[in-house]
Amino acid sequence: MIKRLFILFAILFAPVANAAEMVNVEYIHTALQRRWGVSLPYNPALTNPRVAANMKYLLTAIDRMNEVLNDKDITNYGDDAKYATLAAADTVATNDAVARLVVQPFYITTTPDTTSFSFEMSAQGKFYISWGDGTTDVIEKNNTEKTTYSHTYKQADAYKIGFSGRATAYSTENSHLDPAPALHFRYNENLAKIEGSLGAIFGTIGDGSQPGQQPAFRNTFRECDNLSSTIPENLFEGVHGAPIDWMFAATFQDSAFYGSIPAGLFSGIKGAPVYAMFNNTFMRSGLTGSIPKDLFAGIKGAPAQYMFAGTFDRVYGLSGEIPAGLFAGIKGAPAIYMYHFLFNGDLNLTGEIPENLFGDISGDAAEFMFRSTFFGCTGLTGPSARINGKYLYEIWPSGPTNIGQQCYYNAPGLSDYATMPVSWK
Repeated sequence: MIKRLFILFAILFAPVANAAEMVNVEYIHTALQRRWGVSLPYNPALTNPRVAANMKYLLTAIDRMNEVLNDKDITNYGDDAKYATLAAADTVATNDAVARLVVQPFYITTTPDTTSFSFEMSAQGKFYISWGDGTTDVIEKNNTEKTTYSHTYKQADAYKIGFSGRATAYSTENSHLDPAPALHFRYNENLAKIEGSLGAIFGTIGDGSQPGQQPAFRNTFRECDNLSSTIPENLFEGVHGAPIDWMFAATFQDSAFYGSIPAGLFSGIKGAPVYAMFNNTFMRSGLTGSIPKDLFAGIKGAPAQYMFAGTFDRVYGLSGEIPAGLFAGIKGAPAIYMYHFLFNGDLNLTGEIPENLFGDISGDAAEFMFRSTFFGCTGLTGPSARINGKYLYEIWPSGPTNIGQQCYYNAPGLSDYATMPVSWK
């Protein structure tokens, strides 16, 4: 992104036949404040803010603005000798630089027929929204209540909306039964594409161990009918520590995300399973390719209810073998619905089910724990799932009949399909 922005300098700051009037320090700072709502202090040694500003001063001011919006240094335009010269800045270059060189960590592109756009946010903090039509809102939110923010455009068009700022607290209300996501676009029909990092704005606060320090992304992009995009590799960069209930539940469900699942998408998450943390995360998305082997490498501990229920349910484009050790960190007594509908309908998965795929689980059976886990996986071969050499149905030969209900329905390529208990197929 930053490299691409440098290319713009040649256009923004090229000499022109009729250069606009020179601008001064005060003009530059007023332009930044008017657009972004941020007042950057003048150099204390500057006694007259109306002195003419050079290009080095302008680009250094842009660097400081990017630091404020992103909570860290991300650009260094002011030290680029090719463009940060002592030549006087003019109004055209200044206004264009303010509009185009200020970088926000997360962007969405709208559909071409967009006349209004809205989203819901529950995080506390200070946030900056550039709506793509030259207007910007500064949101200073001092609570974590769900709040809807909207913008109306003068004409229908595709707009690139930028988000920046930093969350300082997250909602803890109904955190188990109905957690409030940090940011929410569910059912938004004008959302077409996403890029960048949400974690840079809605990142973990501290070590994430206290209530209100971890963001939830439940349903964030769910059922956005026109959202056709790859999942950015750095989407959750800045989110780390132990998971919370529903953390990534249905995040991408029923939206047309395509391409592969980024290998490090959840790499910052490390801790014991919690309730519904990856429930329906990718369900019915358009993702393709193989499942990254270390996708859940940081999850270690005893099973939790619904922890991986429907995670890859009907993601028809998934292919290749199920990676060994995908859930290797899971160890302890079963929990209800823990792997319910996990790979349901994923007919393009091939090869053998790795032994100990589900970790080291032992103890009394829990209801629906393997219900429809491999339902319709017609491409699987070799033995059905085993833990330490024993088939699942051998480990739990009795108990509720629903523990493995239709676990292997229409998976005839499995070598023990003909002999397994009827209740498992």
